[in-house]
Formats: sequence, structure tokens, C-alpha cells
Amino acid sequence: MKSRVIALLLVAALCLTALLSGCTSKPATTEPATTEPATTEPATTEPAATEPEPANEGPVYGGVLKVTINTDATSLDAMMTSSADNQVPATHIFETALFPDAGGQIWPGVCDYTFDGEVLTLTVRDGVTFHNGDPVTIDDVYASSQRWLANVKAAQKQIGDKSDGFTVDGDSIVVHFNQPAPLALQTLAQYDQGLYIMPKAICEKYPDSDINVESDLIGTGPYKFVEHKADQYVRVARYDGYVPTANEGASGFAKPKMAYCDEIYFYSVNDKTTRITGVQTGSYDIGVGVPSNMLAEMGSDPNLRLEFSDLGIMACAIFNNEKGPCTDKNLRNAILACLDMDEMMLAAQGDASLYRLNPSYMMTSSAWFTDESLGKYNNRNLDKAKEYLAASSYKGETLRFVTTNAYDYFYNTALRVAQFAGEIGITIDVQSYDNATLKEYRSNPDMFDIFSGGLTAKADPTQIAFMDDSWAGFWKNEKKTELLDTMSSTTDFDTRYAAWVDLQKLIYEEVPNITFGERINPIVCRANVHDIFETTNKYYWNTWKDAE
Repeated sequence: MKSRVIALLLVAALCLTALLSGCTSKPATTEPATTEPATTEPATTEPAATEPEPANEGPVYGGVLKVTINTDATSLDAMMTSSADNQVPATHIFETALFPDAGGQIWPGVCDYTFDGEVLTLTVRDGVTFHNGDPVTIDDVYASSQRWLANVKAAQKQIGDKSDGFTVDGDSIVVHFNQPAPLALQTLAQYDQGLYIMPKAICEKYPDSDINVESDLIGTGPYKFVEHKADQYVRVARYDGYVPTANEGASGFAKPKMAYCDEIYFYSVNDKTTRITGVQTGSYDIGVGVPSNMLAEMGSDPNLRLEFSDLGIMACAIFNNEKGPCTDKNLRNAILACLDMDEMMLAAQGDASLYRLNPSYMMTSSAWFTDESLGKYNNRNLDKAKEYLAASSYKGETLRFVTTNAYDYFYNTALRVAQFAGEIGITIDVQSYDNATLKEYRSNPDMFDIFSGGLTAKADPTQIAFMDDSWAGFWKNEKKTELLDTMSSTTDFDTRYAAWVDLQKLIYEEVPNITFGERINPIVCRANVHDIFETTNKYYWNTWKDAE
């Protein structure tokens, strides 16, 4: 498999680099983008050559899995939260009505379904129960759908506004669409605020707020909630009443969930070095985001295994499009014209093997990828930058770039933007906060001019965060709305793709934000750990450990 070969070659190359002084990595700026979908190929699990053979030939049940997340989970309400560090543990507890596979196809989840493009029917899959032992009923699904429509904008836009809503018909729920709904199934099934099924009583108790009582965290997932020790860990345990789907041949989230490990601990560890050295010492089993200067050491350790995963994260700078100096698109264009994207991504990732230059907000492996940037991406031109600046209303104000050092690629790219912009006389003050404060400030147009972002890959461009006018950055544009309406009103891919290309042109005309490139994430595991997630989102219900 190509990713396995790549992983071994990367480790070998990095080990050689560690031994030879005076060698530097040359940015692979001319390497063609891969056309093989990253989401259809599992992250590599082949052991490095120095690693002993696993003790077991196949998956075994048992053991405790210890994984890390970057920050403490502040909510485990999967329907309401959009934070990755909340979603990772929450999606082991709660499940969506339908499941997406690694390629974006939709499969049965909590519910079986039929959909002919006009009528969607959902029925509860046989044997599905909540963690309190109660069977899931169609009334629970209906109550969940009403809470979802009331709180999740994508639900209202892709289903509520295009249909008569959810109605109960005997043992089924039926949705009659009155216009094309190309994203209906994807929206129901999506990891990020999809239709997560909860007991009717819980939906009624929390109609418009996060679940905040731990005993109310009652889902249908392969693991049930046990405890949350603030700033330490979330612990879940296998739910013995779980009935996997019969999704034969499915991948990713749609693959049957087996819950091999007895328990999973999600430790919150905000220091990257601590996360990775903790795997080396055995404190943790899996660590995501190995620093480039530790790759050679991790790759040569026979007790560890390195994998390289496309998590679909774009390193970005997001402008305040509502208030302050950055409402001037000439100023935004001036900053873009200053940037060398190889230098930006080297600051983000530390090594040229750990990124791809990408002008798009869709992965290079996606069918939606386009390299259209009006010639502006990675076209550093200080003379042109000065022209933009002279045409702007900028009067020497200090721009506030809010970021966090909880993510190296946030903080390091913010510093590099400030350095590049300083070359043409733009003053930027990089202000680093904890991650919670960054999230608070980015939602308040009085608190920032630019903020660091990591925009994650979506199944469809219309789901990218800043397509929502109210998302942080507050980019509102009539043409954007028109193009999004075109994409949402037809199921024809060619028509939708043409609209997306026009939308990406608009992004580079207006520059509401800047993407530097696409990150590749090194992951380190203990050698006795197998089968980690195979999608851009992290999950561990099919991960297993060698019997001890």
C-alpha cells in the first residue's frame, strides 16, 4: 500500500538526516498532488523494520487504551459541540442516525434508511439500545431530530429549509423534500454536529443547551461514559449491550464498531513533547502530532511505530472581516502577497515531508480540489504587496494576531506572518492565549484583527466553517451566498463543482482568510497497538492491543 511505503521511506530519510550534519530539507514544491483519495486508505499500520512481530495474528478483546487529546474536554454533547477535543471522546458515547464511510458514502447507523432523492425514511435498527438498557424508539429519534434542527444551522439549512421537516409515521420517521437536497444524508451522518441520537427525556431536558450533568450522558455508542476528571482525562468503558451494524465492506465510521479494548482513557495533554515522550515511556499508547525533531528517534525505537496520516487540516490565518483595519481587502491582499508558503508550512510543520502546498480549502486528494487562486497563492511579490498596501486605508495601526501555543502550527505561523508583513511596514502584535481564550476572542470582533485557525477537511465545500456568515471571521458576501445557493440547489456534480471553482476565485479576490497549506500528521503508537482511525477524524473503537 502506497501510504505504508511512504511511511517507511519517511522514517528512513529522517533517521539519515539525524545522522548527517549540515543537511537540510528541500521543500517539495514541484511534487504533483496525489489523486488518490486519502480518506479511502487506512493510515499505515505496517511495523517499522526494527519492530518485533505482533504477538497476535488478529484483533483480541481486552486491555486499557490510553490516548491523548490536546485540551480538556469541556462538553461531551456530540450534537452541540464543534471542538475536536470534545468530539473525540463524545463520538465514542453518542452515534449519528446514519454513518459515513471513509469515502463519504452513507450507511445505516442507529437507523436504517431509504432515500430516493425526494423522500427519506428512517427506522431504528434492530437491537439498538441506550447505555441505560432502554431500547431506542422512533420517539427518541424524533426528539433528537427536533433538538438538532433547533440548534444546528447545517441541519436547518440542508434539511429543515428544504422539506416539511421530520414526521413520525408508525415505526418510521419520514422527511418529504420539496427541493433538491444534495447534502441531506451527509448532514445527518456527519461527525461534526450530525444527528446524534439521544433519549427523548434528555432532549427535552436540554432543548437548547449542552448536556451538563454527567449522568445524562446516555448514548448508543460502543463505549459508555464512566467519568471525567477535569484537566486529567475522560474515561469510557465498553458497552456490553452494543450491537454493531451489519455494514459489510464498509470503512471508517461506517465499519462495524467492535470495542475491542475494555476501557479508553482520553488524557488531556496540551504539551506536544509531553504527549509524545509519554508514548515512549508507556504512559500513553497513541500520540498524534510528533514534532519533526523527534521523528528519527521515534522511528528507530523498536517499541514504537510511526504512522503518517492525512487529517485534512489546513493551517490558516483568519481575518476580522467585520470590524477594524482588516475589513479592507487591499490590506488583506497585501499580507497574502508577502507570504512564502513553503516558509509558512515549514514554520507550521518543521519539515518539508510533513506538508503539501495547497491553495484550496479541500484536500489535494478530494474530488473537489482546485488549484485556482487567481495566481495569488505562494506568489510572494513585495512590490505587489506594497501596491496593495498603498491602495488600502491602513495607517500604521498595530494589528492584533491572536493565537495559542497549544498548537505549534498556530503560534509559529502567526510569528512568520508578522515577520513577512513587517517587511512592507505592517505592524502585527502576536498575542498568545490558552486555547479556550482564543476561541472566546475569535468570536468577538472587538478582540482581534487576525486569528490562527486549523480548518478541517469536509465532505463538501459548502460545509467549510467560514461559509457560515456568523462563523468567526464574519465573512459576509452576496456572491458567496449566491454560489452556495447554486451548490445547494442541485445534485449535479459538474454544476456544483463549477460553482465551487467560482467560489474559490472569490475567496482569492476577497481574501477573507489565508490558507498556507495542508498538514500531514505523524502519529506514534506503542508497537502492541493496532488499527487506529482511518479517516480525517480520530476514533479508537476498533483499536486493539496485543494480549499481555
